[in-house]
Amino acid sequence: MLHYGAVLHILGWLMGGFGAAMLVPAGVSLYYGEHHAMAFVTSAIMSFFIGGNLMFMNKGKVKSLSHKDGFLLTALTWTVLGLLGAMPMYISDVTPSLVDAIFESFSGLTTTGATVIVGLDDLSKGILFWRALLQWLGGMGVVVLAIAILPFLGIGGMQLYKTEMPGVVKDKLQPRLQETAKLLWVVYLLLTTTCAVAYHIMGMSIFDAICHSFTTVAIGGFANYDQSFGHFANPNLEWVAIIFMFIGGTNYVLHYTALNKRSLKMYWENTEFRYYTFYVAAATLFAGISYVIVHHGTEGFSLKAVLFNIVSIVTTTGYATHDYSEWPVFVPMLLLILMFFGGCSGSTSGGLKVLRVMLIAKQGQRELRRLRHPRSIQHVKVQGHTVGDDVLETVWSFVGLFFFTFAVLSLALTFMGIDLITAISAAAATITNTGPGLGEVGPAGNYAGLPAAAKVLLCFSMVVGRLEIFTILVIFTPQFWRR
Repeated sequence: MLHYGAVLHILGWLMGGFGAAMLVPAGVSLYYGEHHAMAFVTSAIMSFFIGGNLMFMNKGKVKSLSHKDGFLLTALTWTVLGLLGAMPMYISDVTPSLVDAIFESFSGLTTTGATVIVGLDDLSKGILFWRALLQWLGGMGVVVLAIAILPFLGIGGMQLYKTEMPGVVKDKLQPRLQETAKLLWVVYLLLTTTCAVAYHIMGMSIFDAICHSFTTVAIGGFANYDQSFGHFANPNLEWVAIIFMFIGGTNYVLHYTALNKRSLKMYWENTEFRYYTFYVAAATLFAGISYVIVHHGTEGFSLKAVLFNIVSIVTTTGYATHDYSEWPVFVPMLLLILMFFGGCSGSTSGGLKVLRVMLIAKQGQRELRRLRHPRSIQHVKVQGHTVGDDVLETVWSFVGLFFFTFAVLSLALTFMGIDLITAISAAAATITNTGPGLGEVGPAGNYAGLPAAAKVLLCFSMVVGRLEIFTILVIFTPQFWRR
């Protein structure tokens, strides 16, 4: 049974908090003497009014949420806040249309990093800060969703980590969700602050350091310049970005336990983290070898440039320092595949997540062993623990539905007249929340030239990818709305 009152009451609180967040870029605009402050104030008032009415009208409703309530609240939160987040950009005429403003907002909140705005170098500080803040808030929302909510709903792939994080709920979405969120915020704030300080020390202005720390730790990829991270042309800044993108793509349960126990040992003891580290290193090696072979030498080769773009794509951040579409064709193809892998479960990254890829690989090994020894009993194990068949079935279902959705999105985009490379990479880059793709939407371009219908479809793709497929698609089934 759905508890609409409880869902709308919580949604109202979230809208109120979102409206309060809009006042921060309003202050930034005032500080820099810009005229966009009123766009944020107007949008904040709108959020307060709608959110306040939802809270007041549903005050005292049922506070305990069911499975269905969790799905509905999650879907509504990302949809409603995505629409509200577009208001400042639309009111201030930063985007030429409402659809473009909605696309930019959804891209920010889902930490995708795809943009339709041309001329970022000349954009107002208030709007630039809002884009970065959207990603930062969305990144924290994703971590709370992945660690605290989706395990309970049975679709997040985090069931294996339930016992490692205090406050991870086992039988209710509340009351320990608040405890979990507080712990996650501490880790998130600490990483963001450290990243911002490192950026500033290495040469960024305070404003750029804050904005880029928001989008780096959140694995968002929004930059303040049209040339993305390549604008700075500073090797030290690129190394800082590599480190914090990699950290952002790591499971936040590990970050919490490392801080709590004051030890880094559990990182390497974690199987998923070892897989994650290995395939980043392997991808960098193969991309480097490909570059050297095609160009018949190391002239113009930069290991740092290859590593930066590999880490950026693997973690689904989407920063770029070079137009990798001009590199040997093996590299863009490799990056397209890596988009689907993504970072670790319980991180701010998108994609399938390393945990799922790892489980599929282990199950493949089990099936090969079964062919050799048909009568043997084989188990899939992670860190000494047997993974139940129910978890494996969920993983296979997720992966199958993920690629089916990707195929449908790609077909729909080509139906709109978009060329094949652009269509496939745009679908991949949005459903994995990476941002830049290939072709027209590559690192040297953006999504501004796509038809309005394609932008709306890609907004759906971003939300579906961000909320782990099932969370969105389940609410479209008739059974969901039955008692």
